Amino acid sequence: MPLLLAAIPLLFAQNPPAPANPNAGTGGGLGFLPFILVAILWGYFLLVRPQQQQEKKRKELIGALKKNDKVLTSAGIYGTVVSVDNEQDRLVLRVDDDRGGKLTFSKSAVARVLDAGTPEKSGESA
Repeated sequence: MPLLLAAIPLLFAQNPPAPANPNAGTGGGLGFLPFILVAILWGYFLLVRPQQQQEKKRKELIGALKKNDKVLTSAGIYGTVVSVDNEQDRLVLRVDDDRGGKLTFSKSAVARVLDAGTPEKSGESA
């Protein structure tokens, strides 16, 4: 039995066999590079790009706000746009039609436009 235990260090002391071609190793890690590039592209097209497109649509929606648009704010308040102030990034919403209650919000608080308002009348007739 002691002879068996004495042979264990010899198993770990051996050198691994040398490859036939010393330059034909693992490739220096470049074999894994295509997989990393595919993962980066996959992440971009599935995570980053849709979020950028959604943000672009939201900015267009907020930029197109006008009087009498019915909107929903991010706080869950429904209202009708009374006025839009682009310079100060504000809009005034009428939230109570009976009493004429109005609230002022940042334009970025608009979550979505529910119904576009009636088009403003112009001097032209069709």
